Amino acid sequence: MKSTAYIPKVKFELAPVEMEAEWLYFFSRTERRFDAIMHRVYPELGDALSKSHSKDEDMLICQEFAEQVMEKNRAIILTAKNTILDDWNMIGNEFLRALSTHFETEWPTDRISITGYVSIVPIFPRFLDKYSFCVGHKVNTAQAREIIAHEILHLLWFKKWKEVFPEISVDQYESPHLAWRLSEIMDPIILQCNPIIKNLIKPAGWGYECFKTIKIGDVGMTEYFVKSYAKCVSDGRNFGEMLQTLWVEAQGNRKVLEVF
Repeated sequence: MKSTAYIPKVKFELAPVEMEAEWLYFFSRTERRFDAIMHRVYPELGDALSKSHSKDEDMLICQEFAEQVMEKNRAIILTAKNTILDDWNMIGNEFLRALSTHFETEWPTDRISITGYVSIVPIFPRFLDKYSFCVGHKVNTAQAREIIAHEILHLLWFKKWKEVFPEISVDQYESPHLAWRLSEIMDPIILQCNPIIKNLIKPAGWGYECFKTIKIGDVGMTEYFVKSYAKCVSDGRNFGEMLQTLWVEAQGNRKVLEVF
């Protein structure tokens, strides 16, 4: 399949303070798997929240904290935004084309742009419904390129997923559901194992740090899915068939995948 002629524009903006406050709260109070990261980067926020007695108070603390950090680091954040944009513009369109070709699906023409929010939050969520994601203002250029590629890959992955599995509801695309878990495993594998994409992005990581210790039988979880992916490619399966194979593997190893 030839890659689509339509490629959405990727733009970068400073994350609004309301968004920053919301995600500081979420990763500090709700999504506890990131406690260690939040404590390491913003220990003073954790200290302030430990004295809070309500969600409203939590949100006020996060709002004031976000305002202070953004004001103090405004010049740094603006410089990061410009540096990230310049670097991404060198490879962005080629990456989006390569992704479309590999996934055998076109970028939706009703999506004029993809927005990357340069953020003070040290965890980088993506928003499928809004075609947007976050990238940190403190990461270096190579890290930013990999984060951006990772989050954009999710956008097209779940478009293709919907085409292959229309019966799976979109709420299953988010944590902690199995479809989300499989996407997090496969995203870095594709960045690392598709030669065109790897050459563009030059990724360093293979996913969450905890992936290194998770095993399926005697094989590391990532290695297990790398082999499944590579076999599908070598067998000449189309990407839809590959997703079906990977989904069977994920369902058969659900208990292992549910540890992260």
